[in-house]
Amino acid sequence: MEKVIVAVDGTAAGEAAIGWVIARARATELSIEVTAVYDPLPSESVLASRDFGPVFEHLLEASADRVRREAPGVAVTTSLRTGHPRLQLAEASEFADLLVVGTLRHRADGAYDSVPVRLAGTTLCPTVVVPADWRSVGGAVVVGLDTTEQQPALTAFARAEALRTGRELVLVHSWSVPTLLAVVMFAHPGVWESVRASHERALEESVRALRAESAELVVRERLREGAAARVLADAADGADILIVGRHGRASAGETLLGSTGHGLLLELPCPVAVVPE
Repeated sequence: MEKVIVAVDGTAAGEAAIGWVIARARATELSIEVTAVYDPLPSESVLASRDFGPVFEHLLEASADRVRREAPGVAVTTSLRTGHPRLQLAEASEFADLLVVGTLRHRADGAYDSVPVRLAGTTLCPTVVVPADWRSVGGAVVVGLDTTEQQPALTAFARAEALRTGRELVLVHSWSVPTLLAVVMFAHPGVWESVRASHERALEESVRALRAESAELVVRERLREGAAARVLADAADGADILIVGRHGRASAGETLLGSTGHGLLLELPCPVAVVPE
């Protein structure tokens, strides 16, 4: 049974995260832990947590009641954590198969909150970031590839998502030529085709492996030249979920998420799952 931890904070972002998990619970056997994080200000006394405790408990119970109403029979628990939200949720990810958080768009620049970006670079399990205005559109499962190396954890997660939902799986492989290499290409035009061919072979290998593992899976592939974040954002328009990989894990004070994941989590064309490789 899949263990899902979903974070709520009393905003539309938290409501969207709960809604996304409820939709998942209708198609997948899982248990849900609804969690909230109380982050006291340095000036607050230890006793302040006693004042805020009932507020958070009410929020958690209201969220759990929504799960019980809209997904009857699903096991749901609640937990209140104290400390820095990103650090607390990163620690919680050790005990989950999936961590789900929502995010709000900033009015000033139109980008989404950067906190999920930092969180997704530190979690131990796949992390799904859901935009506050999320609505299920029933689109494809899109997975982003941008390296000639195989990414088994990423493609395995994507395959499971496609099989779970019965939707087609679209592999989008973006590629571009590094600036220094582009200079060489002027003197040796064959370099461009060599780079393209290496990415094409990697994409074909991923597709073959997926079809071999699940013959019933409907798989389509796209090879696109350009910046990965832009290519994937365009490909994910109307998608059910966009799945990208993450290499390595950041420490508590760092953010280890490549430019692709960083850009997508700030733009969020749809719910985005970040899978540690």
